[in-house]
Amino acid sequence: MTRRDPYHRGVTAGDLSSTACVVTGGLGFIGSNLSHRLVRHGANVTIIDALVDGHGGDRRNVEGLDVEIIEAEIGEPVVADAVADADVVFNLAGQVSHIASMHDPLGDLHLNTICHASFLEILRRVNPTVRVVHTSTRQVYGKPIRQPVDELHPTRPMDVNGVAKLAGEQLHLVYHSAYDMPTTSLRLTNVYGPRQRLSSDELGFLPVFIRKSLLGEEIHIFGDGAQRRDCVYVDDVVDALLASTAPEAIGMVLNVGHAVDHSLAEIAAAVIHATGSAGGLQLVPWPGDHQRIDIGSFHTDCTLIAESLGWKATTSLDDGLAATAIFYRSHPWYLSST
Repeated sequence: MTRRDPYHRGVTAGDLSSTACVVTGGLGFIGSNLSHRLVRHGANVTIIDALVDGHGGDRRNVEGLDVEIIEAEIGEPVVADAVADADVVFNLAGQVSHIASMHDPLGDLHLNTICHASFLEILRRVNPTVRVVHTSTRQVYGKPIRQPVDELHPTRPMDVNGVAKLAGEQLHLVYHSAYDMPTTSLRLTNVYGPRQRLSSDELGFLPVFIRKSLLGEEIHIFGDGAQRRDCVYVDDVVDALLASTAPEAIGMVLNVGHAVDHSLAEIAAAVIHATGSAGGLQLVPWPGDHQRIDIGSFHTDCTLIAESLGWKATTSLDDGLAATAIFYRSHPWYLSST
């Protein structure tokens, strides 16, 4: 296979058959969905995943998929051979729980910063021109001072996860500016959909809402339910990841969210409707460990990625939740797996 010039063009569904793709964190929620898309369109996929307990990685997410799996942290020397001949690296590995980052800050910094620094050094040594797309989080912004939040908004994280993710994305930009490595970082908002771990209460409010509703349990909303969020379906995020391999995105940080936001009460009601749950919802007081790192309402401005790459989220909340409910009813192990 002839290596593609990473500065020439981005990866699209039509040309994936000629690409060697590495997906770090590929046994997790977004990574596994990306891997399914890549394989479906003919890419050769290698997954690197440490399968850290409690973080959502599971081999069953890619069951039946023709991929190579390397179980390792991304900074370990064993990954060098896997990335040496890659055309594109989708670097999705990391710890995503904001609450867990406050309970174990050093662990979060290790997974989201130190491992990424080691990984970038491996890439610089064995494959310095490989196209790299990294995923970060809207949590780097902290509590918004204006809405919607664009990429020029100050970054003032309110938890260790936001700090570590911000450091990780900045490392990717440094390796672009200092070593000409073609990197891009995407700041993702609240992502939902198939293959998301549902059994934890620490990986975001959406999987908790979905799990409780599918089980017919009451959904609890902290506070008054008026806080607003934009939620983006995982298929749209995969589209953004692929679009971000385009040369126009090199050296950029881009928001990935939805143009339409909803209150948490509206989101819970939409989940209940999609699942047909009789559990209902209830407003409850904020737990202290959640309230101290809460950012309030947040609405993502995705103008830059739309203008630069032509990407925008196209899946409505109702349609995305309907598809999500169908998936989990067909794969009930997600509701009980630890």
